[in-house]
Formats: sequence, structure tokens, C-alpha cells
Amino acid sequence: MSDGAEQALAIANLKARYCATADLAASAPDQARTTFATIFAPDFVGDYGMGSLIGAQAITDFLCTAIAGNSLWLLHMLHSPQILIDDDHATGDWTVLVKLKRRSSGAIDTVMGRYSDVFRRTPQGWRIAQVTFIRME
Repeated sequence: MSDGAEQALAIANLKARYCATADLAASAPDQARTTFATIFAPDFVGDYGMGSLIGAQAITDFLCTAIAGNSLWLLHMLHSPQILIDDDHATGDWTVLVKLKRRSSGAIDTVMGRYSDVFRRTPQGWRIAQVTFIRME
């Protein structure tokens, strides 16, 4: 496997870990917080359509409270990745489908959209530096 293919696989696996950890946050937020610390760059910037999130702590709090806190369970599914690598920086675009069960009503909802991410290679491996999520209505 070429170095580019290995790096693309490492980035895809990082994004998969992000999704699995976001799903875990509904049932085990403390465990999710520990795992998120290995996923995000300290200077993370995010836009999920509800205002900017600045810093790894901000995104972790958002995912563990605003998103997972309102859901009994979540299931993220990623599709159609496009990963472009330029040395220690990379971008990734993904189609995402999320099924979730609301705590308050018990309703099962579907969220569809696209992620556009920026990744940075650090001495500890690839980290997510930026996420932009655009929801399909």
C-alpha cells in the first residue's frame, strides 16, 4: 500500500472513530469525552449550523450535551468519502446519514447532510482540525 493510501485510510479510520464516539456519547458521555481527546486538534474550529465552535473542549461539550444529551441513541453512517492529502494537511468530504431516537418524545429521526473536514497530522497521528456540517432539509 502506498503512503498516500495508508494516510487516507488513517484519516478515514479517524472519521469513523469520530462517528462511533458521537454515537457512544448518548449512553457513555464520560467515555466519549476521553476518546474525543484523541480525535480533535486543540485549536479545532467547527460549524454545525448553530454557531461556531472554537477549541476541542467546545466541540466535545457540544457533541456530549447538545447532540447526545437529547438522544437515547444515535447511529452515524458515512458514505462516499473524498480524501485529499497535502503533506501534513488533508481535507475530507463525506455524505452522512444519522438515525437517532429522541429522549423527550421517543421519536426516531433521520438527519442527512455533508461533512467537509480539515485534518492535521501531529506527532500523535491525524487529528480533526475543522468540521463544517451542512444539513440536507
